[in-house]
Amino acid sequence: MRATLAALLVPLLAGCPDRTIAGVSVDQGTVTDKNIPAVPRRDLDILFLIDDSLSMKEEQASLKANFGRFINVLESIEGGLPSVHIAVATPNMGTSAIDGTKAPSVGTCVGTGENGKLRRLPNGGPAFLSDLVGSGARQRNYTGTLTDAFAQIADVGTNGCGIEQHFEAIKHALDGSNPENTGFLRKDAYLAVIIVADEDDCSLAKSTLFSGNPNDATYGDTVNFRCAREGMECDTPDTDLDVVGPRRDCHPKYDSTVIAPVDRYSDFLKSLKATEGDVFVAGIVGDPGPVEVIKKGNVSVLKQSCEYTGPTGDKQFAYPGIRMFDFLDQFPTHNASASICREDLTGGLTQIATALGAELGATCFAEQLADMDPETDGAQYSCTVTDTRRVPGQPDEELAVIPTCDATKSRIPCYHIDVDAEQCKHVTTNPKLKLVIERGGVVPTTDRRVRVQCVTVPSSGQVQ
Repeated sequence: MRATLAALLVPLLAGCPDRTIAGVSVDQGTVTDKNIPAVPRRDLDILFLIDDSLSMKEEQASLKANFGRFINVLESIEGGLPSVHIAVATPNMGTSAIDGTKAPSVGTCVGTGENGKLRRLPNGGPAFLSDLVGSGARQRNYTGTLTDAFAQIADVGTNGCGIEQHFEAIKHALDGSNPENTGFLRKDAYLAVIIVADEDDCSLAKSTLFSGNPNDATYGDTVNFRCAREGMECDTPDTDLDVVGPRRDCHPKYDSTVIAPVDRYSDFLKSLKATEGDVFVAGIVGDPGPVEVIKKGNVSVLKQSCEYTGPTGDKQFAYPGIRMFDFLDQFPTHNASASICREDLTGGLTQIATALGAELGATCFAEQLADMDPETDGAQYSCTVTDTRRVPGQPDEELAVIPTCDATKSRIPCYHIDVDAEQCKHVTTNPKLKLVIERGGVVPTTDRRVRVQCVTVPSSGQVQ
């Protein structure tokens, strides 16, 4: 998270007796604001929900090709890659709905689809990848590299149902309804759910969404638009979504009887953990806007919100992720998002992994820290580092400001900022920096957090 220096100057001055940014004027750049656990999390379950509809071929290829960059970020956490479970599911729930009904099969939309089952490695392999820290070598349930193994389970194809029930598939993958998924979700592990999709969620409350004549040439467009009309509404202008024109102030349709409410799924994920902060959600999805209804022949359709040219030269596009972003927003400070409308997913995967890594305790700086006194030997960074304690249902309690370490480290705890090109190889800054906190062997309790605020170089260049 980034904030303007003006917004953060007052709270920094209020409780920073050691080293503050008091001497910096409010127009001299920005401040990075990190909130990380004092003790790195070492158990992580990651569920990738990958759209398997016809339009996702190039995006899936990019995901598999760049997954290694995602793992590189997680390897930067103190102690290296955590003990991970990694699984893949698809949004293919066929024509089924949460009221227990199923519409007749339509094309690739059949019955309950994959129903949230985790994708197995070939030849009867495990339903998820397990790569755990052991007393010696890591304990793995696959052969070869983690990147290659992920590419196999992420090879979901493009023959899935075009009515993507992303949220309902996530629920089925994690709610215990699939015995084959047993063992993936660990009680005390941190949970991350990452959605990769070019269309919004269409989790069905009723299968009547599929009503109509499948042999009609406009049937596909009609059903797809029905997802939008029943799943979202816009306040500006406050007109029926069938009316052609641009829309603003769009959000999920709260009284829909056909599409399931978003909070059914955010509430479910939060219920899986004793602490709401133990769930992280992310999406590489369609931009939330612009939103516009256009005509395709005589049928109303939703216009794409973004497009790009893929590596093969084909035009790629995605639709507004209105429900997606509402879902992500229900996990404040524990979410990340990136546009799927990019030539490849490198940036999105790195961005999400960096946010997830910070949740787990990664201390590399993704932003360029500002040298506040270039005339003095050695970099002069201006940071405030504070020990805090997580209080359920309330803002974190500030405990004490951590001073910078002197040559003898006479005051413990203290912090210093080091160059670490290897551990922080995923960041693009120069130099590649990480925060190190010296605690003299004292291990903080699991409710302790560290808030880190440092002056960064503004996008226009150096701090003046």
